[in-house]
Amino acid sequence: MTGLASPCINVCTLDLATDTCLGCGRTLREIERWTFFTDGERAAINAGLSARLGWPASQCSRCGESFTCGATDCSTPCWCASYPPATPEGEARCMCPACLAVYSSRVRPSQANASE
Repeated sequence: MTGLASPCINVCTLDLATDTCLGCGRTLREIERWTFFTDGERAAINAGLSARLGWPASQCSRCGESFTCGATDCSTPCWCASYPPATPEGEARCMCPACLAVYSSRVRPSQANASE
């Protein structure tokens, strides 16, 4: 497996009419083959997921990467809810999964909770 992470948000519900996951937006074939795709193929799939799910794309304020914010759909928990709270730095707002993972690994839980 290569570096680009799966867009799975652990809300795995398959729409049988379209063979599309209602959580991440990937087709059943894309889910099955994910570990065999190149990073370029994964990036192309990820780029289209927001439109498939009808969610607006967000842009990471740290790296500029486009990503889907799960908070735009009130019935689906945002993927970022599994991370400790993060205090935005400077102009930072939402971060993509990769930047939030790096940020969370550098911040001790006691530091993250102190910002609340």
